[in-house]
Amino acid sequence: MGFGYGIHACLGQNVARAELRTVLPKLFQRFPDLRLATPLEEVPMDFTGTNYGVLKLMLTR
Repeated sequence: MGFGYGIHACLGQNVARAELRTVLPKLFQRFPDLRLATPLEEVPMDFTGTNYGVLKLMLTR
């Protein structure tokens, strides 16, 4: 994850990092068999604009 730097740094980056450190381990504890349903190379991404990322993430257990 990128949060920028300098005057363009995300003000919520510390909260987001704390949430990720808390939520992701709990998610994988609850669903240990959670896997991508498609190959990583086929995950649809959006690279337009300033807010880019995953469009759809299909998972399977």
